[in-house]
Amino acid sequence: MSLVYATPADLAAWTGTAAPANAVTLLRVASGLVRRATVTAWYATNDTGAPTDPDVVQAFSDATCAQAATWATLGIDPTTAGVDTGTGGRVVASRALGPANISYAGADDTAARRAQLADDLTPEALGILADAGLVRGVRTHG
Repeated sequence: MSLVYATPADLAAWTGTAAPANAVTLLRVASGLVRRATVTAWYATNDTGAPTDPDVVQAFSDATCAQAATWATLGIDPTTAGVDTGTGGRVVASRALGPANISYAGADDTAARRAQLADDLTPEALGILADAGLVRGVRTHG
């Protein structure tokens, strides 16, 4: 049994909106990313391996919710490695304030970015874990 660090209710509280229909899946996969990111961290656990310190429990929950919220907002299904399965999700490549121009990344760029977002913790989730002393720092790809 894999550990899941947040519930759909936690995700709803984090976003201030109803949890998406696939919240259980998003939280399960996000929990796996959080677990892998913190594999070298030292913290107290119970018999199942779940953290017991309230601050660590909260950091794990917050990071998991931050990750799941990003996926939900962008329409990314991490179980499909970020492949767009008909959601029409596009990645903004550039924007301008006046006279309001937006261009979208090409299909290859979009697919690569979605796959990266499906496989890596977001800077927000990493920052939460770093602030709690559970990872060494925030790394971003670019």
